[in-house]
Amino acid sequence: MQIDRIYYPVKTLGYGKRMGIWTIGCKRKCKNCSNPELWEENPDKDISVETITDIIEKYKDKTDGVTITGGEPFLQPDELLSLVRKIREIGITDILIYTGFSFEELCKNPLTREIIDLCGAVVDGEYIDELNKNRGIKGSENQRLFVIDKSLSERYEGFETANRQSEIVNNGGKIWSIGIPLKK
Repeated sequence: MQIDRIYYPVKTLGYGKRMGIWTIGCKRKCKNCSNPELWEENPDKDISVETITDIIEKYKDKTDGVTITGGEPFLQPDELLSLVRKIREIGITDILIYTGFSFEELCKNPLTREIIDLCGAVVDGEYIDELNKNRGIKGSENQRLFVIDKSLSERYEGFETANRQSEIVNNGGKIWSIGIPLKK
């Protein structure tokens, strides 16, 4: 699976302290995307699903959930399904995936529908810069938060309109901004 980075703890993309996974590859190239460096596929950054889940397993007792973003995670559907299954097998049910596809598009395909059914929550929809109102864990107002696992409903209550936060991380000289940045 093409992965740019895996980071813990992420405190801005979902509830609590989370493992964050950033996939590589996105064809949308949205205006003012927060991760344009992840648009182009890069086979040199291919990591096995087993390696990813081994990392997650080391943190599972400290992790409130896993957030998978990108890039576009659903451009690697077979690997994404395998990853989500393995995350659930190690006991983490709060899996939040960000996607530029609509929920309805994903539900039409049996493979991507299975991925959704294994998630805790999904934020869908293409990022539209003009609809960025600086609220919540969505990038723009057209995007929607779907809580799939109803046992997580209270956990995600208010996340669509909450104040935004971002984290700045210096990881070995690379500076990462984690979260959804405020539009200026």
